[in-house]
Amino acid sequence: MKRMSYLALAVLLVACLCCKKQAKVEREGIVNFMNGTVTIIDGGKRTPAKVGDAVKKGMKIETGDRSFVDIFFDENAIKILENSVVEISDLELNVNEGSEKTGFQIMKGKVFAKVARKLAKNDRFQVSTPTATAGVRGTEFLVAEVDGKGLVACLKGTVEVKNEASPDKGSVDVTDKKEVTVEKDKEMVVKDLSAENRRLMEDISKNFRDMKQDIRERFEKKREEIRKAVEDQRQKNIESVERQKAKDRENVENQKARDRENVDRLKGISEKTGTEAKEGVERQQQESQQKLEGVKPNIKKFKSSVD
Repeated sequence: MKRMSYLALAVLLVACLCCKKQAKVEREGIVNFMNGTVTIIDGGKRTPAKVGDAVKKGMKIETGDRSFVDIFFDENAIKILENSVVEISDLELNVNEGSEKTGFQIMKGKVFAKVARKLAKNDRFQVSTPTATAGVRGTEFLVAEVDGKGLVACLKGTVEVKNEASPDKGSVDVTDKKEVTVEKDKEMVVKDLSAENRRLMEDISKNFRDMKQDIRERFEKKREEIRKAVEDQRQKNIESVERQKAKDRENVENQKARDRENVDRLKGISEKTGTEAKEGVERQQQESQQKLEGVKPNIKKFKSSVD
């Protein structure tokens, strides 16, 4: 009995582990716009990126001089600026929790992130560099790694920044129009957003808004085209059905006319046949009568001879 209980418990544990494993689903991003030289590195294989490509966990995105790429993850988006190398470190959906985890690791370069909606309690959106980690809950911010220094600049919202190079330095909150530089063994000091970074982020943010508006307009245009195509096809179907009905009615009327002609022809044949039969009988009667009249003299002679 005890062995059965242990067995049942083991089966239950395995089932729970399987369910837990299946509850996590890998998400994908989509390359929405790009310019210049952009390369997707997947398992060591380098492939030139193109609009519409799927971006998955574990992939690295590399941009060349004067190049950039916009990648959308549902409502959220990032822009990887020129001369950058960024790894997609996390893209996970936990079905049981209803939570999403999104993470990027900047080896070098700059990334602007726009988190369109406020994240849920268990959601995580994180951008890391060798020196800094920026965790957010609904914001627009820039993270950079240049010459061993990290930079986190916030245009809107709040970003929690940790010094990964010196964990003992703790963390700071960077809020609207503020920025912080992160270096090893140095305290993090939040200061006003520089004019250069502010202009850069405002331009990118406007570009994202325009892009989303363009996507909405294209979507509405496409939906209208589909609606019109469906309506046109429906009208064509109605016209086709009406043409078929008219053709069927014409075929029925033609068939009725042919049937009437056949009936009339059969009646004519029947009447003609009846007349011919009557005339034939009358001829036979006449012939019989003529034959009878022809043999009458012989009959009289025969009777006279007998008498």
